[in-house]
Amino acid sequence: MVKLPMIKVNHLIVLLIICIPLKFTDVKAAHEHHKMQSQTDGRITCTQQEINCAKTVTSSFAPNGDLWRLWAHKDSMYFQTSQNKGVTFSSIRRVPIPKESISARNENRPKIAFDQYQGVYLSWAMPKAKKYTADVRFSYSKDYGASFSRPVTVNNDKLEIGHSFNEMQVTAEGEITLVWLDSRLAHQARAQGEQTNGSSLYLGRANYRKQQLTFSNRPLANNTCVCCRIAMDINKLGETVILWRHIYNDNIREFALLTLEQDEKTQHPPYQISHDRWQIDGCPHQGGGLSIDSSNRYHMVWFNQGELGKGIFYASSLDQGQSLTKPVSIGQQSAQAAHPHVNTLGSRVDIVWTQFNGTEHQLWHQYSDNNGQSFSQARLLTTASAGADRPFIITNNNISFVSWHRLKQGHWIQAL
Repeated sequence: MVKLPMIKVNHLIVLLIICIPLKFTDVKAAHEHHKMQSQTDGRITCTQQEINCAKTVTSSFAPNGDLWRLWAHKDSMYFQTSQNKGVTFSSIRRVPIPKESISARNENRPKIAFDQYQGVYLSWAMPKAKKYTADVRFSYSKDYGASFSRPVTVNNDKLEIGHSFNEMQVTAEGEITLVWLDSRLAHQARAQGEQTNGSSLYLGRANYRKQQLTFSNRPLANNTCVCCRIAMDINKLGETVILWRHIYNDNIREFALLTLEQDEKTQHPPYQISHDRWQIDGCPHQGGGLSIDSSNRYHMVWFNQGELGKGIFYASSLDQGQSLTKPVSIGQQSAQAAHPHVNTLGSRVDIVWTQFNGTEHQLWHQYSDNNGQSFSQARLLTTASAGADRPFIITNNNISFVSWHRLKQGHWIQAL
């Protein structure tokens, strides 16, 4: 594996007395100032809906440039919007749907997406009474969040089993694609006396703008890891591409990649992406990342602790996963480097991940300007003193931003 050097960046804290109107070109400076303002002393009693009390935060830019952030607290979801790339946010608004249980922790969290017609799309997992059971839920707003449709259950089997770790993509025209981990095939096999391991990957599609209100349910792969998040993107042919952790042979947990043909009548078998030989009888709670660039190159990151590879790795593919570049090692394994995310803009590849120095969680960043052929030195962006969520990269107007929620300190967003 290729190992990249790391440097630590020292941050100087400057107290600003006078607030100066900000232009878009000052977005990084604005974020530096805002993140200092939003820090707290950590003494928060989480009885209210403030974002500081959330365990996870999901962020995304709407087509008009507004930044939305979404979180859950006490059987409700809340959101805020920002018109200045996260420097300031609107007042908190509750998603106006009936209260229900909402999974919002670690790899499992509500998702948000948009169409070009002021449509806002939400999806989440609703835990049920029996342990490790849930339904995938969905709600739609046609008026930019002023109202939302009554939630529906996406999985159609009506079984009290596991359906969760959902991921969602919505096109500009409102074509909804949902994928999730589903236990119905394992449930059926156990009912017939068979031994099973893992879950299944399921796909659902609908279009509320065209009054296609019932989600299809289609199995894509069996023997998936049961609680690692899924990564999904759309390639330049308009095909859905999915990356997930799969169970091979005797509990060898590696990443697999599947590209769905446009007509979806022909389905090729998934390609195994990682070959680190991580044998573990349990779920690692470590999903991968996927981003497809304008030349249809697939960029992927993952985490493993196998006998052939430990830590975070990056690789890319020009043939939909049939072959890969040599995996590059990212971060410091000795500092518990984990939870990577990747995004591409043109020839630039950005990777973020977390590390732990014994007292604080750290957010690190590394980038390439040549499609992943070589990378910059790694840079420390910020730290969290009371625990942290997974980091994610989101984009707006050809600028990448990292979104990271720090427990009891609040949501942190920064232009990369």
